Amino acid sequence: MNPEELSATCQYIISELGRIETVAGTLAMIEREHYDALNRFDDRALLDLATEEQSAARQLSMVKHVCGELARRMADIQSALERRPEGGEDRAPAH
Repeated sequence: MNPEELSATCQYIISELGRIETVAGTLAMIEREHYDALNRFDDRALLDLATEEQSAARQLSMVKHVCGELARRMADIQSALERRPEGGEDRAPAH
């Protein structure tokens, strides 16, 4: 891959991670709302569902966080690629 293709690939990955991060955040919020709603009832089955919703919300929040971190790291890689001199002068000489 040439530097332009690498940069475009990084941008694509950053974009997709952003989409996943947004979806995970939205779903986590919905799961928390479900937890709150289900927790108002005095029914064992609904309370069990509420606990599952709470667990799902936590896991989705973790996915959201990981996607954000990965997107930041990809942006760092993309910046490094764009700063790299043409011709690969930063490579070690071949022996």
